[in-house]
Amino acid sequence: MFKNQRNSARVSSTLPIALSFGSQITLAGQIKDISLKSAFINVKSSIHMATHDELDFSIENLPFNLQGAIKGTARISRVAPGEGIAVFFTKLDDHSNDLLHRLVGQTAK
Repeated sequence: MFKNQRNSARVSSTLPIALSFGSQITLAGQIKDISLKSAFINVKSSIHMATHDELDFSIENLPFNLQGAIKGTARISRVAPGEGIAVFFTKLDDHSNDLLHRLVGQTAK
């Protein structure tokens, strides 16, 4: 575990994530690290992604017997060409928020 610039606990991860840009484009990626507020996602794509673009996401197949999926909306805060994107979460329902707290708490141990 390490701290990001905003002192939010971040944990390493290899979870798969689905990213949706509107109803037409869905990409598969892999979470490199995640916190309660943000994540860095390894994604290789030929589509243009820019800072401030919004996307929907879904993290399924959670570890630690967590049931359900973490779903929500995020905004791109940084694009690292050839590596991926940094996003911050803008909308999570209560169930997804609970799962995220449990995931980050379990992974940090």
